[in-house]
Amino acid sequence: MSTAALFVIVFSRSIGTHGQFPLSEESRVRSFLLNQANYSSRDRPVFNSNDTVEVTLELSLYAMIELNEKNGFITTASWCTVVWNDPRLRWDPLDYGGVDLVIMYNDEIWTPKIQLSNSVSPESVGVISPDRGSVLLTSNGSVNLGTALIVSTYCRISIRYFPFDYQVCTFLLTPENQFTNHVKLTILETVYQPPIATNEWDLVDASAYNSDFLVLDYLVNRPELNVSMGTLCVRFKRDPRYYLLTLVLPSILLSLLAFVTFLAPTDSGERISLGVSMVLGLTVFQLVVLDTLPAASKDTPILGKFLQINFALTCLAVPLSVGNINIAYGDNKLPMMKWAWFRRMILETLPRRLELPTYKERVRMESAIDVRPMSAADDDTAAIQPSTLAMERTPARKQIQPISIVSTGTVDEELSPREKAKLEARTVALVLDRMVYGCFLVAFISLLVGMSVALLQNPGASSIECPSI
Repeated sequence: MSTAALFVIVFSRSIGTHGQFPLSEESRVRSFLLNQANYSSRDRPVFNSNDTVEVTLELSLYAMIELNEKNGFITTASWCTVVWNDPRLRWDPLDYGGVDLVIMYNDEIWTPKIQLSNSVSPESVGVISPDRGSVLLTSNGSVNLGTALIVSTYCRISIRYFPFDYQVCTFLLTPENQFTNHVKLTILETVYQPPIATNEWDLVDASAYNSDFLVLDYLVNRPELNVSMGTLCVRFKRDPRYYLLTLVLPSILLSLLAFVTFLAPTDSGERISLGVSMVLGLTVFQLVVLDTLPAASKDTPILGKFLQINFALTCLAVPLSVGNINIAYGDNKLPMMKWAWFRRMILETLPRRLELPTYKERVRMESAIDVRPMSAADDDTAAIQPSTLAMERTPARKQIQPISIVSTGTVDEELSPREKAKLEARTVALVLDRMVYGCFLVAFISLLVGMSVALLQNPGASSIECPSI
């Protein structure tokens, strides 16, 4: 044999020896399990077709990403743990150096096809994906699969008690095309790491329920069968402080400012502009509410009704102010003044009850303004004339006392019919201002109390899928 041939043989043997690596005990276990003659990842892990595969699932919530009220869905992040037993994947640890645990991939073995029935996105329908993740397999055939889930599910939003509302969102988990006698799914009590919250929502509690529902006979000559379902119910509570400070409180203050316009003098030029400004301010808050709440809702929020009625009252204040100004400075005489009982009530009785100057007192005040200081020779007449400085320092009711000896009828006769009509109209306008202000204030307080009582009757949250909530 030549030297060249001998070198080739030795070199090839050297390559063959160093190119093969010894298998680890874990690799031997994997090779043994996956190369079994009758093993198939498509078959259920049972030796008898009448046996049922028991699958347990546990969701550990750790974040709520979004609760979309307009579109009615919730996006959460959680860790999903699924456990079942595959008797075909068993081995004796003593035969493999004491290895009791190996890691397998989802696409190598049978995994339960679990779907999220109320998912709103196609990507989050399947809970377990064969393309990602791995499983932990023990020597007794127990399979433990863990995977992270970021899913978006439908959530029925009830905003009747906004912003003191609770929302219940459910996760409906079912085996895909597997009846109860084939695969039995059991969801365990949910574990969550508090606080699971956003800037607006706080998680109150979470609970799990297991049930079976009947599938209609969509196969010919087949009996109706049950499908197991696991329901996870999560309840959230809204933090109302933001809406109270930025929505409720400003709307209340704007309404009160709109009502205060009735306390302003009728000759004030800013009275109407103030009322219109308050209406525009409440209109902005209405837009904020519409942007916050769902576009379509069967339950109108109590706060929305409050703002609507409040807005109507504020709008009503503007034409009433215009009407009072028209009464005070209009040229037409009020037709109701021809009735004696109405004149007595509106010019005398109501002003006294509202602590306002009566018509007679206003006549005396107008006449007293025209009185001029008389000469010192007429001491008797000068004694009854009040000084201008004394009148300015004395309230309206006290200003008329020094001339109380003068007959009201005499003073009234000194005024022209036009001046009398103006005094009557201004007295009526002032009385109406105070009465309207009082009515608006009582209506607003009643509305505020009614809203508070209705919100206090909040029963929490309810859900058809969650019996105890």
